[in-house]
Amino acid sequence: MPHIKLEHTEIIETSLIRPVFKQLREILMENAGVKEENCKCKAIQVPIHAFGNNEAGHFFHLEISLLKGRSEDIRQKIGQFCLDTLKEYFADNNGVNTKQLSVEIREIASVNYFTTNTL
Repeated sequence: MPHIKLEHTEIIETSLIRPVFKQLREILMENAGVKEENCKCKAIQVPIHAFGNNEAGHFFHLEISLLKGRSEDIRQKIGQFCLDTLKEYFADNNGVNTKQLSVEIREIASVNYFTTNTL
């Protein structure tokens, strides 16, 4: 724990995703006190998508699942820092908003999380 999942519609090179995950892990280590070796990262390309009735544009949605126990202030910081990271790597550079970027922080009760991880 935590789990970091990036869903995206745009094709992204692995060489770009790795530094994004590194920066996201650093945010969690600095703000949530997690160990880097416990962070599980995955990127999933969504091949079929639409925004309402419009199929133009792309989205990047980051979902971070954490065990409950962090304050609202910590969750807000993590969310904003992660959104800033998505902007840094994936926002449009041409001034036209064709990409939607979002971050969701999920809290999981420890009684609902089971693992063999002993780190």
